[in-house]
Amino acid sequence: MDLKKLFKNNDAVSPVIGVILMVAITVILAAAIGSSVFGQGTTKPAPQANIGIKAAGIITGVPSVTLEHLGGDPIHFEEGITKVTASLEGAPSFDIIATSLVTMDVGDVTSPLALTNITTAVPGNTVNIKIIDVKTNQLISNKDVRF
Repeated sequence: MDLKKLFKNNDAVSPVIGVILMVAITVILAAAIGSSVFGQGTTKPAPQANIGIKAAGIITGVPSVTLEHLGGDPIHFEEGITKVTASLEGAPSFDIIATSLVTMDVGDVTSPLALTNITTAVPGNTVNIKIIDVKTNQLISNKDVRF
């Protein structure tokens, strides 16, 4: 056996190693993408509830509303879970910060919530109130209230 001939005739080694490396890279990429996509798990859906929103009056230009839980899942109003927004007749909306709201179960009615960022409301105005689940960014309730 001629050793010089054995080491000189290695034309097929480079393409074979290249193919093996490409297959290995493809398998590693597929595993990484698959684990990131399938490893996220399922997300919890937003609570489904029927919320009644009624005008409670206007005091010195500041409207207030009451919320009534008419049926469905309990609503948790802690910060970062659920937010309530309001806008006066198409104006930019703002968050309603109601420290009195914690959890609403079926049949619960809130005390009047003052919409303090709306200071120009008059009788006949319409205020849009939205209750939004923060985690899923889904609407729980969207009502127009006429004062």
